[in-house]
Amino acid sequence: MNTEKDAWDALVGLGASMIKPGFADRVLRAARARQSPLIVAHFALCAATAALCLGLVVALQYGHSGDDNAANVAGWNEIAQQASELEQGI
Repeated sequence: MNTEKDAWDALVGLGASMIKPGFADRVLRAARARQSPLIVAHFALCAATAALCLGLVVALQYGHSGDDNAANVAGWNEIAQQASELEQGI
């Protein structure tokens, strides 16, 4: 006996009993009635969000890359200097 499947079937049955007849038809009619403006507005919001995220990524990348590069070069110069001093000591 599969108790998980039985529990799932019971939940599906309970959910189905709570939905009024014709629910799917009402949802589809409402969606078709206001389809065009909703899709255009949704697409515009998505495009604006994508542009904002891309702009933020580009701004952060160019804003911090110089600082990071300078810190990395300084670190490597220190390592090279220590290696040179170690070679001279040997």
